[in-house]
Amino acid sequence: MLSLLIFMLGFGAHEVMHLLLIYAVGVDGSIIVRPWRLGYVNFTIYALHAQPALELDVVRQAIVNFFGPFLAAIPLAALLLYVRQPIPFAALAANVVILIFFAIIELGDLLLEVVWKTDLPLRSIIQGRGRPIPD
Repeated sequence: MLSLLIFMLGFGAHEVMHLLLIYAVGVDGSIIVRPWRLGYVNFTIYALHAQPALELDVVRQAIVNFFGPFLAAIPLAALLLYVRQPIPFAALAANVVILIFFAIIELGDLLLEVVWKTDLPLRSIIQGRGRPIPD
């Protein structure tokens, strides 16, 4: 249960960091609630998503994609220095690993699609083959 609570905190921080980075690279943005249809079951979930007002170039999008989850992981990683109990330590460590993993996946997905022209929807595969519902 603790891991899930920390995950919600980390996920929210991840999207807020994306938004701050969108502003830092010189573009307006917002956090929206986006529906995702799951691929394995006919079910829709809703998630927060930081979205720039204008499309970003590859370098700025790479900065936003990688550093959003990476920077969100730093406070949780810092807490690992002070937590001595095994269950809270494991919950924090798992969430730090998840955020670092998402930093790599989000950057990798962008580089595969834009730079190397390969359509491999890594985030969709990781998130249960979900597809964004068209507006």
